[in-house]
Amino acid sequence: MSTIIRGTTPTLTFHVKDETLDLNNIAVIYVTFKTKPGIPKQKEKTFSIEDLNIDASNHTITLYMTQEDTLEFINESMECQIRVRFNNDKSYASNIDDLAIGRILKDGVI
Repeated sequence: MSTIIRGTTPTLTFHVKDETLDLNNIAVIYVTFKTKPGIPKQKEKTFSIEDLNIDASNHTITLYMTQEDTLEFINESMECQIRVRFNNDKSYASNIDDLAIGRILKDGVI
């Protein structure tokens, strides 16, 4: 399980294992973080194509998060999933990954 600490600026790189997918032909893509089911305070944050760096030659999708982004997370476990639709209308979804959200003692942007 990966960990994101609130109030930090992590870089997340997702490696696309299926090299037959042409990342140059992405029409819509979402990277969604959501509080795991059963946690009282539900939170969801989604990033789209404007927020991502897509490197088709290396089959990677990179997300650079800001302090403001990670401060929206609560001190609980979250899940992450990528969904994508290509120009040919084929759609794919990644497996859902678990993320631990690390707490900070002094809240807010520094």
